[in-house]
Amino acid sequence: MAFIRISDLACIVSGAFLASKLGQSMVPELPPLIGERVAFAVALSLSVFPAFGCYRLGLTPSMRRSIGRAIAAWLAVQACEIAIGYLLRDSDAIPFRWNMYWMLLSGFGMLMTRLLMRYSQRLKRLNAEKREKREKREAAASEGVSLRSRRMLKRAFDVVMSAFLLVLLSPFFCLISLAVRRDGGRAIFGHERIGRGGKKFACWKFRTMVTNADAVLADLLARDAKAREMWEREFKLKDDVRVTPVGRLLRETSLDELPQLWNVLRGDMSLVGPRPIVEAELQKYGEFKSRYLSATPGMTGLWQISGRNDVDYETRVNLDTAYISNWSLTEDFRILIRTFSVVLRRVGAY
Repeated sequence: MAFIRISDLACIVSGAFLASKLGQSMVPELPPLIGERVAFAVALSLSVFPAFGCYRLGLTPSMRRSIGRAIAAWLAVQACEIAIGYLLRDSDAIPFRWNMYWMLLSGFGMLMTRLLMRYSQRLKRLNAEKREKREKREAAASEGVSLRSRRMLKRAFDVVMSAFLLVLLSPFFCLISLAVRRDGGRAIFGHERIGRGGKKFACWKFRTMVTNADAVLADLLARDAKAREMWEREFKLKDDVRVTPVGRLLRETSLDELPQLWNVLRGDMSLVGPRPIVEAELQKYGEFKSRYLSATPGMTGLWQISGRNDVDYETRVNLDTAYISNWSLTEDFRILIRTFSVVLRRVGAY
């Protein structure tokens, strides 16, 4: 606003000077510029312009309103100046035509100053918006490159570790398979899960249930209301009658999930991620469904190290979405390290 004040005063003085020169060249009888009249107008404008709200701080009036206030204030100054000039110096008052030149030239200067200043402000704002958008695009591009690099590193770690563990643990795979097959069923089975982008895949596990598990479950849910309620709420049963003695040991030690290393090697899963779920469970995620589908399920994750089956389903959803929103390689390593402790203590495994 200081710039506008100074420019208005400059317009008053320069307008008077130009009016005097114009009057002398076009109408010889016009007297030269009188300093007292200009000084009086300048002093008067210092009070009239602020009174008309021309220099209000913190406000950004429209261009039409800003120009209107300035014109009204300048007309008021001119009216006062002319009136006082005629009252005090009636005999040799400056002709009205000179005042008209002064009023028009100074008013035009004030008008152009405000137009140029508003155009400069608008141009500055547009440049700032363009710079902000460019910075956001560059930040997004940089973040995208960084995210892709981290995902590539995560995938490389998954491939190397899963291949190494598959080779290292192959003797245990054979021993566990022989123990599971004692009842005549298959050692490994694949249960359909939902992966990244909604892609379905077979999630491999050592079989921990009886061979006719589906029939046993249907019969149990039909006659046990408490079991049916728990199944509908959690998609799990704490005291599941379908689980074999060998299967119970495998579940408590999480050894039943070792075949998922093959899923990790294939890219269906990751070592760390949200827990793999069946399609029917997606509705439990509500508004976070799309967020869940944006990530690759993991063999372990926040849910596995935060109580596993001992936490309710809503907490599971919150843990999965929190992991996806705050994912980092550092967090993955932290979860992997804590997983060993949780498995050894058999926390929430059944």
